[in-house]
Amino acid sequence: MIRPEDLLHPTPAGLYCPPGDFYVDPVRPVDRAVITHGHSDHARAGHGAVLATPQTLAIMAERYGADFAGRQQAAAYGEAVSLNGVDLRLFPAGHVLGSAQVEVRWRGLTMVVSGDYKRRRDPTCA
Repeated sequence: MIRPEDLLHPTPAGLYCPPGDFYVDPVRPVDRAVITHGHSDHARAGHGAVLATPQTLAIMAERYGADFAGRQQAAAYGEAVSLNGVDLRLFPAGHVLGSAQVEVRWRGLTMVVSGDYKRRRDPTCA
């Protein structure tokens, strides 16, 4: 039986997904990061690879410079991406431009991570 902590659990570096070998909004540089949005308490430079919305990647590049990560991968809202057999999709969080909730699926278990979100309409973001 798969337990939620088998898919996502907190570590000193941040929220970690062992089967996918990635972190969501890590607090220090890691090999592979999924970033929910461009605010500096979620998006940091120095990762080996970053997956985020195109808008979040652009915000990170503006803030930290074009070489803020070894590799960048843009994912549009709803686009399916697989990292080591873990399926991810980003959905609007409504917090800021490019902000996303991350749907994480593995072996029949689905979890959603939201860095920050907004409960009222904001014309500046999806």
